[in-house]
Amino acid sequence: MKIFVHNLEFEGFHGVYEEERRDGRRFQIDLEVMVDTESAADSDDLEETLDYRRLAEIVDEVAHGPSRFLVEKLAGDIVDAAIARYPQVQEATVRIRKHATGVVGDPQWVGVELTRRRDQ
Repeated sequence: MKIFVHNLEFEGFHGVYEEERRDGRRFQIDLEVMVDTESAADSDDLEETLDYRRLAEIVDEVAHGPSRFLVEKLAGDIVDAAIARYPQVQEATVRIRKHATGVVGDPQWVGVELTRRRDQ
């Protein structure tokens, strides 16, 4: 089963360029995890699944933690935290969108997507 939180928004101070780290940028993050929670679909018991609020907390904790130069590093830290913290997570995918300024073509967002599996 896939459990997800999409479009978590925050102001972050991640980036290679000094103005990104000083002034901050808008970010949107999606986190999706694959878990074995089929029993929750029958039982209606929160204890048999992974509460999506826990996923949002991981994103918030990592995103507001130490500044990273690369969104790739931010993505890796988020998926690693989800896998390390919750043994039922078999796979985690994160998408990070960063508000782009000063990029040729004036894109609204730039970003990365990373998927990691347990024991990979």
